[in-house]
Amino acid sequence: MLKIAAAGDNLVVLGIRPTRPETGYGYIEAGAPDRDGASSLSLSLRVRRFTEKPDFATAKRFLEAGNYFWNSGMFLWRADTLANALRDHLSTTAALLEKIAATYGTRKFAETFRKLYPKCEDISVDYAILEPRSAQGEAQSRIFCLPSDFGWNDLGSWAALHQHHVAKLRPGAPAAVSASVSFALNAKNNYVHAPGKFVALVGVSNLVIVETEDALLVTTLDQSQDVGKVVKHLDEKKMKKLV
Repeated sequence: MLKIAAAGDNLVVLGIRPTRPETGYGYIEAGAPDRDGASSLSLSLRVRRFTEKPDFATAKRFLEAGNYFWNSGMFLWRADTLANALRDHLSTTAALLEKIAATYGTRKFAETFRKLYPKCEDISVDYAILEPRSAQGEAQSRIFCLPSDFGWNDLGSWAALHQHHVAKLRPGAPAAVSASVSFALNAKNNYVHAPGKFVALVGVSNLVIVETEDALLVTTLDQSQDVGKVVKHLDEKKMKKLV
């Protein structure tokens, strides 16, 4: 893996084989194995394209296709490779970062950073670099996916957190419940977080229920990725204390 990243203008991403049609993750569509010599002894695959947070039907199709991987968000590349990619795809931000870097180690650095960094575009590396670069085509983008399997899970959603807790439950357990005491009858595949409360689950499945001091969330595992829309609503209504 390090050899691939060090060999030239290559971007390497760790890809996790999906276990479910997850709508909250980014996906990597892998193409042919790399055979150009940069990684001829590795298991790397050339990347065709990246897709961020597909809908459920698309995620299900990706899972069934077999050549899609979850984007773990873990990358390897040389510093000059990243700098050149920023110049190509995020030129305004690259220029600002170069001005900041030019003052590093001097008394001007703190002030330059304070002044210029907020002007940089607020965008993830996936959207800023990987997606546009992958559009150059499988043979030209020099993006490589290294299939990996080390128990990775992105705990950035309630569904993912549920999956993480369920993996530690005894077989047949009706729910992942964080509560003082709980009772379940004809209930399965639920995630409940209500510390200090008695929780009874009767005849319900696939629910996510999260209680905090000032808010209550009730959704389903399938829809739990839409919680981001709730956050957006709260921002628009200037209800920042709830965010």
